Amino acid sequence: MPSELIPRFEKHLEESRLLRTSGPLVVACSGGSDSVALLRLLDRLAPAFGWTLVVFHASHGLRKEEGVLDARFVADLAAALRLPLAFRTFETSELRRGGESLEAAARRLRYDALLGLREDLGAGARVVTGHTRDDQAETVLLNLSRHSGRNRGGIRELRPDGVARPLLRFLRGELRAFLNSEGQGWREDQSNADLRFARNRIRHRTLPDLERKWPGVTVRLARAGDEWTRRLDLLDETVDRLVEKSGCQAEGPWPRKLLRELPPDLLGRLFLRAVGARGRVPGKRQLEAAIWKSKSARSCFREQIGGLVLTANDRVVSLAITGRLIE
Repeated sequence: MPSELIPRFEKHLEESRLLRTSGPLVVACSGGSDSVALLRLLDRLAPAFGWTLVVFHASHGLRKEEGVLDARFVADLAAALRLPLAFRTFETSELRRGGESLEAAARRLRYDALLGLREDLGAGARVVTGHTRDDQAETVLLNLSRHSGRNRGGIRELRPDGVARPLLRFLRGELRAFLNSEGQGWREDQSNADLRFARNRIRHRTLPDLERKWPGVTVRLARAGDEWTRRLDLLDETVDRLVEKSGCQAEGPWPRKLLRELPPDLLGRLFLRAVGARGRVPGKRQLEAAIWKSKSARSCFREQIGGLVLTANDRVVSLAITGRLIE
């Protein structure tokens, strides 16, 4: 029931200590139901936890008049709650990198701005976003559809850079029920209904179909995402230890000897992280080819991976922007 959500959320935060911090919380709010519910819940609990909240909204320059209305809605909500608002606007289409989708570019710009604001607010500040149990399940299915589920994992409750997702234990339906009980509206982003995008097809078709056939599958998929993420964390610890021992950097160049000695799952994780740090996502076949060639007896090769290129000689393997080797 909606009335039970606040104490459940409070209990989760007390047990997880996810938002135990000395600085303000930067709450990302798009105006959608998930982020509005997050803001209302945090505002309700702020006196008990001693939080100072700062509302953040980004306009990506993609939705024109609808984007203006989103920004106005969030500004009005922040004013009603008597909270400060930080607003950023981008011309995403102009700031997109080569080979980067508009969605990926918008996400990169948004997180850069969020993390920049956190730095401006000083030590102890934390970024908080409204990702839900449904988002976790959708991410699992999306990664599986790209044949990269075990290598990509799910959404982390706490990222290494300090971005927290305290709603990952809660379903979108119960958040909307809470908002309805509070008489709180939200904005619907019409682009979320565009079935040309894979995530939207999963959200509006695949996951509801699965839920009708196997009730509770959303929660089970989300738990699988949690488990994959824990597995990847263990892989990352091992990769970091071996990379440090070899005296190289995680982003490369890497000694050829190290890559030949790494088991395939650790080598794949090393490549995936390095490519991902540059905002790219390699396909499964590209990743497998890079692993095989790095472990082969061939002394030199060049291999495309996620829009970048691996260049190898007898001594090292380097990841570079196409046509330019990074040493």
